[in-house]
Amino acid sequence: MDSRREPVQLKFLGRQRQFFSYLLEGCSYPLEGPTREHYLDLFSLLDKSLAARCENAGEAMLLMSQLHHDNASENLSKYGRAWMPEIGVAVWPHQPPPAVWTKEEFENFVPGEIPRPPVALVFRLNGAPPDRSNVLPLMGGRGVLTHFWLRGSVQDFYQGTDRYFRSVITDQVHLSFPFFFPLLDGGALEATPAELVDRILAPVKCYVRESVEDKGLLIVSSDDLEETFRGLGWSVERAPNS
Repeated sequence: MDSRREPVQLKFLGRQRQFFSYLLEGCSYPLEGPTREHYLDLFSLLDKSLAARCENAGEAMLLMSQLHHDNASENLSKYGRAWMPEIGVAVWPHQPPPAVWTKEEFENFVPGEIPRPPVALVFRLNGAPPDRSNVLPLMGGRGVLTHFWLRGSVQDFYQGTDRYFRSVITDQVHLSFPFFFPLLDGGALEATPAELVDRILAPVKCYVRESVEDKGLLIVSSDDLEETFRGLGWSVERAPNS
């Protein structure tokens, strides 16, 4: 993302399953300086617009693997009493069930490469919305943050993901955690069986994730958001016939 104040254009990734997917490209997380400030301004505008559209403050998640950037873990510790973090397992629905490292992975590890986390973890922030209103300005721009909004109760969503992931995960380390959260990138929905998307993601109205994998802010919605983006003065780049 260029820090200059150029018109904001999102890339339309297409209709993926029952969702519309968009990407704010050019975010090589972690962001710094004026680039990060501009990005946070955009993210804040989007966040407020989606919260108004969904008529609730939504849920906030922090991906542990990115918390080492720019002392983000210190902010989590500092504001922990207000944010009330609860730790759970992050799961890619389009990939095999998570498991700790195998003997073969240890033996084949190449020095200098970044290994996959043995357990991918997220913090669910359970604090009241007013008490976590500073999460975005403090934690955004590092590739750590996900905001999402649901139809129906939050408890029903987590009960649904719990039932599914506990049925396919066999590793006892992962099963010891209290909840499971589906991670999405720009290709996850199309690579996930339609019946599984229905089963675990049907309650999702909107899902916004800082996607290190896509180098951009991923926006997944059950509704076409182009009118919402126009209200922000943003445009959407669509491929022909999309």
